Amino acid sequence: MTTGQVVRSVALVLSLTGCATRQFVRSEIMRSEATTKPGMDQLATDLQQHRASTREIAVQVQEVGRDGEAAARASIEALGMADVAAGRAADAMDHATIALARADEARTAADQALAESDRAAERLARLWSARAKPPLAEAIVLRFRVDEWVLDDQARATLVDVVTRLRENPALVVELEGYADSAGPPPYNLRLSQLRAEAVARFLVEQGVEIHRLQTIGLGTARPVADNTTPNGRRQNRRVVLRLLDPS
Repeated sequence: MTTGQVVRSVALVLSLTGCATRQFVRSEIMRSEATTKPGMDQLATDLQQHRASTREIAVQVQEVGRDGEAAARASIEALGMADVAAGRAADAMDHATIALARADEARTAADQALAESDRAAERLARLWSARAKPPLAEAIVLRFRVDEWVLDDQARATLVDVVTRLRENPALVVELEGYADSAGPPPYNLRLSQLRAEAVARFLVEQGVEIHRLQTIGLGTARPVADNTTPNGRRQNRRVVLRLLDPS
């Protein structure tokens, strides 16, 4: 039997005994209420806190749900972007493959052009050597630095002596053959050798030699006089051969 049942039973008995006992019953009821009220209040407080915690958990669950949905959408978007990137990468790979194939074709064509340039330079050298020319009076060799056609002081001093010889013997003519080492591509070397021969001819003209007495040609890497695989050999091949010819 609970406390409340006991109280009600006592109240029933006392009510039967008369008014004298009613005051006692009320006192007992008030005492019982005073005893149980704190527990009821605490129970109500705990219930409110539990409800608040439940609402907070519900809010968190909703937030987690929204975050999960956002994460799912982000994942889907990322997968889509990854598919697009993969497609672009595949396209780039295809373009690169095509570019490499074209580069190989261009390299093959360049190799063929260089080989043809070498053959043309050799033919030019043979034709130049085979032509009829006056007897040789003297041959002089001028050297050049790497990738240059400018005359240094030694070359200028040598050419001053040549100018003196030409003034003393107006019958002499000058043949200028320019050469290069094999360090660069044949077309470039052919042009460089021509520039070297023309630099010598220009100096002679500036010193008063008649231009009709000069013949210039660039022969590139034809007829090397030394091994092009060594620095000293390449230096020997970077040259202009100046020949004084006497047609009389």
